Amino acid sequence: MFVLQEIMSGMLENSRMLYLDFGKIPHSLPQVENMSLFFDDCESRGIDPKAPIERQRFSDSVLSATGAQFLIGAWGEDRAAWLRGSLMEEEGRTIHLAIDIFSRGLEPVLAPCNGRIVRTGYEEHLHGYGHYLIIQPDEVGAPFVFMGHLSSKLPELGRVNAGQVIASEGDFVNQENGGWSRHVHLQMLQELPPEGETPIGYSTREDFAINSQLYPNPFNYYPGWKEVLMS
Repeated sequence: MFVLQEIMSGMLENSRMLYLDFGKIPHSLPQVENMSLFFDDCESRGIDPKAPIERQRFSDSVLSATGAQFLIGAWGEDRAAWLRGSLMEEEGRTIHLAIDIFSRGLEPVLAPCNGRIVRTGYEEHLHGYGHYLIIQPDEVGAPFVFMGHLSSKLPELGRVNAGQVIASEGDFVNQENGGWSRHVHLQMLQELPPEGETPIGYSTREDFAINSQLYPNPFNYYPGWKEVLMS
């Protein structure tokens, strides 16, 4: 079985789930961790909760309150409320096809497997990926590994080893990471996208059955991790 290693040091040991499907936030979740309440509070004060600096403020407050190092946004979530006003929402593509790893600072990013970096690039538009890379694992039949929202200091194409520092998180300043709070978008790809194109990061509900096969759940390659996060 193909298994990934962590892409940030401490990710598997010191993370907490971040619920971005507002309709599925547990009633028992502390208020400080409730993104829906944060949106309501910002909007009541005339503040845009979708602004990356505000989303970063929320992440920082949750990390401080919980003592966690990272927050994890899940694959398969319907993020319609979180994506309000975005191109994805306009197109009805609100089901997330990756996991997100949110942090306070701009963390080093590690190769999750042995393989080769086969592509790097930059997606310019607002709420795009910003800087990204794609790894082809050594293991035959394993999916490609896509990581988005990185810094502008991208690695050269070529050989990488699991655990090797290959990049760092990008910032929302000057659209380096596509205009999001600090996090890495980790997505599995069954096929390499055409040159100059990037994979969709969100699916419509109608196409999710197909897209879930093309972009499988990254938690499948971290055995037991989701269960620990949900406990």
